[in-house]
Parts: sequence; structure tokens; C-alpha cells
Amino acid sequence: MQFRRRTPAASYTDFYFTESNAGGMSDEQQYYLADLIMSYRKIYPSLAVNAVWDFGMEEGDPLRGEKYGDFETCRDNAVYNAQMLTIFFNHVRVRKMPCEVSEEDVKRAEAYYESFRDLPERAMHMESQMLASGIPWPQIEMRIRENLGITLCAENLLPVTDRYFADVQAIRMLENSESIRRIAVHEIGHMLSEESGAVNDKKIRKLFGKCRDGFENLYEFCAECFMASELTDRIGLANEYRDLLHRVIQ
Repeated sequence: MQFRRRTPAASYTDFYFTESNAGGMSDEQQYYLADLIMSYRKIYPSLAVNAVWDFGMEEGDPLRGEKYGDFETCRDNAVYNAQMLTIFFNHVRVRKMPCEVSEEDVKRAEAYYESFRDLPERAMHMESQMLASGIPWPQIEMRIRENLGITLCAENLLPVTDRYFADVQAIRMLENSESIRRIAVHEIGHMLSEESGAVNDKKIRKLFGKCRDGFENLYEFCAECFMASELTDRIGLANEYRDLLHRVIQ
């Protein structure tokens, strides 16, 4: 399926998708994705998205290719190309996902965040008690996690006493939610941060510096915080990033 959508400013985005009967996303998913991306182009007129492809259309085979290998087992759900201003979706994986984010996933992340907002104070109190009882320092972090039932999300290397620990955990929980919207908004977060120059903004870099051990890198920090801020307004770190991003864009 191939079609073009235009913005109110007469800019356009081309969509190239593998047909659903050849292993691509369903027609409903394809149109949902196109509508979603164009809605962000309307909200952010400076956002440029030249084209949206899926892996099959890029590589000429609906199931595998030289670049991404077997699409079913490829770890990437989507890839943003900053030079071409395009997004490529792994249709084989994405077609198995719902369009919208699970309400349960959002509520779970929000509840986690609310329940651990005072974690630094609780953790420091437990840390003092453990030190006084003679527990060796290297064991304390793990003991606190075990006592509080905390399982670290991927990439979150912040100590439990860090003020952003709960924020990062909640953001990573949302990042693990599988839906077309979550994946697309993450990639749009990449595009907005890079096209606007937000990744070079001093205040955004300073904010990242406060929680850098919670994310893979600055670029993922920007994309994940934007994604989280779009799914909920309850996570402080995501809101801080969103406000700084809007200041740069405007």
C-alpha cells in the first residue's frame, strides 16, 4: 500500500507499506499509523517526516532482508533515519500489536511512580539502619531493593536513593508497553529532539546529566521522556523534559 498525506502547510509525508496479505500490517493499522504521524505534524509544524516505510518495502522482502535479518527475531520495532527524515517500522513485529497503548500498562506505571516517589527518603533511612547493623556497604543497595520488592527495568542503573529512580522506572515500564502508538511516539520523540536541536540544548543536557545512568544515552532519554509525557502527565521527569523541549521548539 502506498499513499501520500499532506499537512495544512502543504508539506507531505509518503507512506510505503507491505500489503497486509503479504505479511504487512492490517489496513486498519496502516491508516492508524498514518493518522497518528500526521496528527503530530499538525501539532508541531516544524516536524519533518519525509516518508514512512516498513522493513519489507525497504528491503524488498516481506519477511527478511540483508539489513535487518529475520524481521520476526529482529530486536528493532522501528528505526529513525535522521539523514533521510524517515521512519522504518518492523511490520512483522508491529502487526501483532494493538494500535493503542494498554490502559492497564499506563495505570501500572503511574501507580508504581506514585508508590515510590518518596523512595530516596525511605532508602536512605534503610541504608542508615543497615550500616548501623553491620551489613557491608556493597550489599546494601541489593538488600534495599529486595526489601522493597524493586526489580530494576532495563538500562536503569540509578541507585534507589536517587531522586529520579522512580521516574526512570515508570518511564521504562511504559517503554516496555507494546503498541503501535507507543512505538511511533517514541520515534517522533527522536525526530523532534534532533530536528529542533533539543539534544544540544544546555538545559536538556543538564537534566539528562542528573539521571544519565537511567538511560542508554541522551538520544534515548529524549525519545523516552517525550513518549512518557504523551501517555501520562503524572511522571515528573517526563514533564520536565517536555517543558524544556517545548521551550526549544517555540
